[in-house]
Amino acid sequence: MSDAYQDGVRLLSRRSLTRREVVLRLKERGHGDDEVEEAVARLAALSAIDDRALALHWIASQAAGRGRGRDRALAELAARGVDESVAASAWFQAVEDGAIDDDALVSRAVRRRLGAPPGRSDRGRLARVYNALLHEGFGQAQVEAALAPYGFERTDP
Repeated sequence: MSDAYQDGVRLLSRRSLTRREVVLRLKERGHGDDEVEEAVARLAALSAIDDRALALHWIASQAAGRGRGRDRALAELAARGVDESVAASAWFQAVEDGAIDDDALVSRAVRRRLGAPPGRSDRGRLARVYNALLHEGFGQAQVEAALAPYGFERTDP
């Protein structure tokens, strides 16, 4: 059986992985808990595993490129095993550094679905776009403001 550390190095040479992803993959390869923890600690000490750096990079490239809102991006990072506070901190750092512009992301998502404003769309279409943008992780007030030029008016049932 190969060394867990060497397997970890091979895994990380292909792509960045979170601490949890490395642990799971090493265990899947048959390494024991102690061996895995020792290998992960060694990799982390060498900065080969860094969930914060991974989150910052992922947010700047994937979240921005795919037009994900904050909530969706943080949920995707959490699903990969990044601690919620680390992911949130990375999001705010990306916003502060200018890697992410929340308003530009939601505006681009609206334009992709409805075209350039001003324009009026039927209520059903606006409702579908509204729900789609909420699903993409954008905030309610942010979505409403972005849809206002298209005639969106929120009506509570």
